[in-house]
Amino acid sequence: MASAGGPEAVAGAAHVVQRELPDALLRHEEILGDDVMWVKRDALVDVARLLRDNPDAAYRMAVFVTAVDWPDREPEEPRFDVVYELRSLEHNRTCRVIVQVTDDDPHVPTLEGVWPGMDWHERECFDLLGIVFDGHHDLQRILLPVDWEGHPLRKDYVSFGEPIAFTHNLEWALPEAERPRDLPGEHR
Repeated sequence: MASAGGPEAVAGAAHVVQRELPDALLRHEEILGDDVMWVKRDALVDVARLLRDNPDAAYRMAVFVTAVDWPDREPEEPRFDVVYELRSLEHNRTCRVIVQVTDDDPHVPTLEGVWPGMDWHERECFDLLGIVFDGHHDLQRILLPVDWEGHPLRKDYVSFGEPIAFTHNLEWALPEAERPRDLPGEHR
């Protein structure tokens, strides 16, 4: 585990969390100058409020939330990393907060109450990866039809298999009768 260092005029996000909510922090690293923290799921909202409200942190902007699917992890390890990117304009810093969840229990608390702008970001993450944001005011699909089955950004998602035609793959993506004849290129 990397250390956030001693007290500074402007403390890093991990230092603030370690000082104020030490039981919430599972581990942290500094990666390319940004604090990256793995926190307990049940402490996520408290950590978010602390990072927003503490003047040493001042992460008042939630940039996005997404999830990373790791289906090849060992069965006892969580499959998903739910990743929040936060920005402090006051201190010109970014940090990432990560909560790990399993395929059997892909639930995290919503952060709408901390950053109202998380509304659509959480809906997108729910739609494409199946992460459930407990307490969200209107958690429903945002990009796909309501009756769509599955979550397309999961690595084990099986698509319907219809190829998408681009100019470089017209020979195999479209039947000959449907290929445009007026495109440049030696195979058109």
